[in-house]
Amino acid sequence: MNGADLFLPILIAGMVIGTALLVVAVVKTVRHHGWGQQRWAPSAVPWFVAGFIVLVAGLVAAFTVANGA
Repeated sequence: MNGADLFLPILIAGMVIGTALLVVAVVKTVRHHGWGQQRWAPSAVPWFVAGFIVLVAGLVAAFTVANGA
């Protein structure tokens, strides 16, 4: 397998895991504040951060592998 063959699976895995972490953060925020509040629940902040890091890392990893670096 070359890098181009691994691009899509890495991208999909990163996006699915990142999205799942963000969903956990949103659910924690809604349970803490209810709908309509414009701030994060303190217990959800690590989940938001982890979700965004995984999304960015998955994107970077997919493009790095695809470009052969």
